[in-house]
Amino acid sequence: MSEAQVTQAEKQGSLARSSLVMVGGSFASRALGVVRAGLLTAIIGTLAAGDAFNLANTLPNVFYILAAGGILNAVLIPALTRAMKLPDGGQEFTDRVVTIAVIAMGGITILVLLGAGAFVSLLSGDRGGDFERLALAFSFICLPQIFFYGAFALFGQILNAKNRFGAFAWAPFIANVVAVVGLLVFIAVFPAPQVVNVHGQPVPRTPDQWTGPMIWLFAGSATISVVAQAAWLLPALYRTGFRYRPRWGLRGVGLGGVSRLAVWAFTGLAVSQLGFFITQWVLNTAAARSGRSSEDPLRATSVYTVAFTIFMLPHAFIAVSIITALFPRLSKSAADDDVATLKSDFRRGMILPLVANVPVMVFVMVAATPIVALLNPGIDGPSIELAAIILVVMILGIVPFGVDLLCYRVFFALEDGRSPLVMQAVLTTISLSAGLITLALEPKWAIAVVAIGQTVGNVASSTTGIFLLRRRLGLLGLGEIVDSTARIGVAAAAAGLLAWGAMTVLSPILGDPTAPSSVVDRLFTSGVVLSFAGVLFVIVYVALAHAFRVSEIRDVAEMVRRRIG
Repeated sequence: MSEAQVTQAEKQGSLARSSLVMVGGSFASRALGVVRAGLLTAIIGTLAAGDAFNLANTLPNVFYILAAGGILNAVLIPALTRAMKLPDGGQEFTDRVVTIAVIAMGGITILVLLGAGAFVSLLSGDRGGDFERLALAFSFICLPQIFFYGAFALFGQILNAKNRFGAFAWAPFIANVVAVVGLLVFIAVFPAPQVVNVHGQPVPRTPDQWTGPMIWLFAGSATISVVAQAAWLLPALYRTGFRYRPRWGLRGVGLGGVSRLAVWAFTGLAVSQLGFFITQWVLNTAAARSGRSSEDPLRATSVYTVAFTIFMLPHAFIAVSIITALFPRLSKSAADDDVATLKSDFRRGMILPLVANVPVMVFVMVAATPIVALLNPGIDGPSIELAAIILVVMILGIVPFGVDLLCYRVFFALEDGRSPLVMQAVLTTISLSAGLITLALEPKWAIAVVAIGQTVGNVASSTTGIFLLRRRLGLLGLGEIVDSTARIGVAAAAAGLLAWGAMTVLSPILGDPTAPSSVVDRLFTSGVVLSFAGVLFVIVYVALAHAFRVSEIRDVAEMVRRRIG
C-alpha cells in the first residue's frame, strides 16, 4: 500500500471513529431525550398550557440550533484550523474569540429578557390573559438558557477543532439526566389532576391552574439542565491544555475574515429566527381565531413540537453526527485549497446519511401513529392522530434537511457566509408564504399548511445550496449519489410495504393506540406493533440493500463493527 493510500485509510478511520463517538453520544442523549419529551407532554399536555411553554422556549431553542449548527461552529472551526498553524497554536486567537462571544451572548440574553413581554405579546396570537401570563412567567425562567446554550456551542466547537468529540457528544445526555430528574420531582410533588373530557380523554391543567411553585420547578429544571450541559465541557477543555485569558480587540490575529463571516452568519440567524417566529405566530393566531376555549383549544404549537421533535431524532442521530465529525476535514481541505478532497468529502457526507435516512423516512410514513403514541403516551388521542399526520408531512423533507446542513458546513468551511444566507432566505420566504396562506383558510388547516411549507422549504433550500456549491466548485460528481439513492429507495419501499401489511394485521388485534387508555396500555400496544413491524422492516431492507449492492450499508456496518470490536 502506497503512502497516499495509507494516509487516506487513516483519514477514513478517523472519520469513522469520530462519527461513532458522536453517534454514541447522540444515541444516549436522544434515548433519554425521548423519556424527557414523554414526561414533559404528560405533565403539561398539548393544549393551551403546553403552547404557552413552547412559546417561552422558542427563542433559546432557536438560538441553540443556529449557534451549534450555524454561527459558532461554522465560523469558529475554519478560523481555528487556520489559527492552529500560528506559532502559539491559536491560543491568542481563541482567547479573543471567547472574550467577544461571551460578551455578545451576555448582551443578547439581557436584551431578550428586557423584551420578553413584547416577545410574548407578539407571538401569543391574542389567546387571552391567562395564556400570556403563563407564557411570560415561563419566558423569564427559560430565556437565560440563551447564554448557556451559546457557551455550550462555543466550548464544544473549540473541542471539536482540537479533535476532541467525546465530551461535546455526551453533554446533552447530562442535560437530559438533570431535566428528567426535575420532571420526576415535579410529578411527585404535583400529581396530575384526574380529569377527563366527555370522550374519556385526559385533560391537562389549564393556564390559570399553574401556580408559582409549579412554574419555577417545571421551567427551572429545564434551565438548570442547560447550565449543566455547558459546565460539563469545562473539564474536557482543561484537559486539552486550554487556559483562557481574557484578551480584547480584533486586530493582529486574522479575525477580519471571521468578522465578515460572522456578519453573514448573524444575518442568517435573523432570517431563520423569523421563520420560527412565523410558525409560532401563525399557529397561535389560528388557535385564537378558532374561538375555542382554553379547556379544548385548537391543537397548535405543542402538537407541532411533538411531531418536529420526533422528526429531529433521526436527523440529529444520523446526519448531524456524521456531518459534524466531517466538518474539521472539510475546513482543512478548504484551508489547503484541496478542491478534489473537499468534493469527495461532500459526496461522502451526502451518501452515508442516506443509508439510514431514506428507510427511516419510509418507516415513519408507515408507522407514524404508533410512533407518536409510544413516545408521547400521556397525551390525548386527537393530539396523537394530528401529530402523526404532521410527522408524515415533515418526514418527507428529512433528506433535503440533511443536505441543507451539509451545504451550510461546506460554505462556512470556504468562509462563504452569503450562500447560506441565500438558502435561508429561500426557506424563510416559503415558510412566510405558507403562513400567509393559513390566514385565508379555516384555522384547523393552519398546522398542516405550516408543515407543508417546512418540507417544501427544505427541498427548495437544499436545491439552492447544491446549485450554488456546483457553481463555485464545479461538477460535484452527484451521479453516484443518485444511483445509490435509487437502490436504497427501492429496498426501503419494499420493506415498508411489508411492514405496513404486518401492522394492518396486528392493529385490530392489539387495539387503536389513539383510543382512551392508560399510559401502560398505550406503551404496550404501540411497542408490540412497532417491534414486530420494525424488525421485519430492518431485515427486509438490509437483505434487499445487500442484494442491490448498496456498498454504503457495508461501510456503516464496518464502522459499527470496529467500534464494538
